[in-house]
Amino acid sequence: MRSSQRRFGLIAGAVLVAALVTGFLVHEGLDRADKWASVAGGGIAVAGLLAGALRRPATGGGDATFTGAPLSAPAPVGTPAIRGRDRELRRLARAARRPDGAVHVLTGMGGVGKSFLAAWVCRWYARREGRAAWWIAAQDQAGLVDGLVSLAEAHGLGEVQVTAIRNGAPRAVERLWELLRQAPQRWLLVFDNLDDPRLAAGLIQSGVAGCADRGLVLVTSRTSRRQLWGRDADVVELGPLAAADSAQVLLDLARDAGARAAAERLARDLGCLPLALRLAGANLNSPFPIWHTFDGYRDALRELGVDRVLAAPGAAGEPVEHRANVMLTWQMSVSALEGHGLPYGRPLLQVLSHFAPGVPVPETLLHADPVRALLGGDGAAGRDALHVRRVVQRNLEGLADQSLITAVAAVAPDRSRLFMLHPVVAETNRVGSPGRSAPAGVAVALVAAAVAALRFDDNAHWAWFGLFAPHVEELLRSAGTLTDEDLATLITTVSRVVAADTWRGHDADAEALAVRALPHADRLGATHEALLALRHERAWAVGRLGRWAEAHAELSQVCQARTSGLGAGHPDTLDTRHKLAWATGRLGDWRAAESLLQAVQLARVAALGEEHADTLHTRCCLAWAIGRCGRPDEAERRYTGVIAARERVLGADHAESLDARHSLAELYVLCGRFAAAEEELQRLVADRRRVLGAGHPETLDTRPRYWLGRALLGQGRRREAQRVLRALADDQIRYLGPDHPATAETVTLLRSR
Repeated sequence: MRSSQRRFGLIAGAVLVAALVTGFLVHEGLDRADKWASVAGGGIAVAGLLAGALRRPATGGGDATFTGAPLSAPAPVGTPAIRGRDRELRRLARAARRPDGAVHVLTGMGGVGKSFLAAWVCRWYARREGRAAWWIAAQDQAGLVDGLVSLAEAHGLGEVQVTAIRNGAPRAVERLWELLRQAPQRWLLVFDNLDDPRLAAGLIQSGVAGCADRGLVLVTSRTSRRQLWGRDADVVELGPLAAADSAQVLLDLARDAGARAAAERLARDLGCLPLALRLAGANLNSPFPIWHTFDGYRDALRELGVDRVLAAPGAAGEPVEHRANVMLTWQMSVSALEGHGLPYGRPLLQVLSHFAPGVPVPETLLHADPVRALLGGDGAAGRDALHVRRVVQRNLEGLADQSLITAVAAVAPDRSRLFMLHPVVAETNRVGSPGRSAPAGVAVALVAAAVAALRFDDNAHWAWFGLFAPHVEELLRSAGTLTDEDLATLITTVSRVVAADTWRGHDADAEALAVRALPHADRLGATHEALLALRHERAWAVGRLGRWAEAHAELSQVCQARTSGLGAGHPDTLDTRHKLAWATGRLGDWRAAESLLQAVQLARVAALGEEHADTLHTRCCLAWAIGRCGRPDEAERRYTGVIAARERVLGADHAESLDARHSLAELYVLCGRFAAAEEELQRLVADRRRVLGAGHPETLDTRPRYWLGRALLGQGRRREAQRVLRALADDQIRYLGPDHPATAETVTLLRSR
């Protein structure tokens, strides 16, 4: 009875205070109301505090609420263990125990485990530290407001203040931060999935950092732009886990699914993304699993695709939790971009998803004209290049803000920025895009435009080819969805990359790429020029690997087809005739090779000129054939002319200029002019190391250290020769492998001496 009377008395007192304040304001007049607004607010707040104290206890982690949302962290899904985040856990635990006045932000792509980590910290703080821990689901304005309302009610704010918060009154929110700052004990407050930059900016501007010296304010967000969170915020960007930690996550969830090595293989296929790992583990640990082993799950990913395999299991008829499906996670991020006026994030991401995941993509790739196809709905075809670049830039920035693409610390050969996609992001967006041939075709056009601007025989462009090669190879995965026109463009681009690989000394890689592309190219027809170009470059790679008979047979067929379709004097036909002549010589018939090269040289001079790079190539090879035919003086004169022309036209450090100098030095060795050969080869070794690098095949191969060893042996300097050849053999075994023809030739020379 006394309790009821006391409660009634407190309520009456609260109402009386509010009435007195209100009456006073009326008496003062509306024109002076602003002056007393804070007084009224204080009076109403007092009343609200008193009434709230009677309605519910002001405890920190309670879920009961009148008009808001629950404030407790979500229950753990799967294993509650945290793997691979020890540094972040220590950092957050330190800030929770000794608040530092900073807002702490966990950013990263969807599925990287931000919420999982925050929930673990929240539960640890509430249970182990015995402190208040509140969780606000801030994925949208309604969720954020509901959470703030619940938090206000948990601290005893009355209906007026709560209504003000729900209506977005800044003073009301500031009052909430003031109460948190004056709390008698430390606390932890999480804003989860605060992905909307506008909501995030509003929260920061409301002064939430003002209470962060009393408790830990922790935010999880895909928005990684540091400027958004304020200068003093502690922003930590989470990435995928290490392979060992990822394997442990799988073993925690499905210990009976296989050994650690198998778990690590599956983890790598999933890009070590925590959400993907947990979904895989949940599927394998189901009471009625579809797949029983890590390796079986890997097979299913390859055969059925990520979108069908990587989904959360559930009871029959139970809908999959919205954020649990990986593909829906990315779609939410892209939809957020569209809501912020960036409509091209989705098609741009679908195009980028056809490039090699986890491999840097140069930002300049998107400067090419085919990118306009993405922006056609905006009338971009009629806009200038600068406008298109700005549109692309804004949408790339949006994708980066949502952590859908990640900036790379390294830079492209032209010093431009690089970025890349996580493998699971790429895979889910590739298989999930409607009209898949359209984004794949744009991706092909972009890479084709970039590769077409490069010369594969120019060492200054080799770094670019190395950057584009994995993306071209990845595009072959989409070959079955391409139109015939786009497929022809892709195969032509593959051929150029294969050619560049042989020039760069990556002969085995060149052959492997060509072999992979040939079945797709067959769809174009036996006489299609794109297919013939691919066969042409594959044959050259095969020859460079020492299989000259196979190369000769293939080049003969291609030469016949090109002569019939293009004519004997077409530049492509002349290229095949040149390579066929060289293969003829490598099979031992240098006289026939000389005759064939003479004819190609005459045709190239007529079509291209005396000092075109292709003409100079034939002139150099002709000098070699003449030397092998026993006319060294004539060969030397020809080499001297080619070297001078190449250095004048291409530059002294061009790969072709270095190649001609090597050929001349080799001629000196074959003619017994060992001292002259040594002098040239010593300079050439230094120049090749400087220009191409110590590990480049043209530096390591029989050219030129093998011939330097022979020049030293020819002068009787066996110990020096052995030292040079042993070092060469060690490098060749390390970089090229023990079975490479160049390695075998060096080892044979060493054993024979």
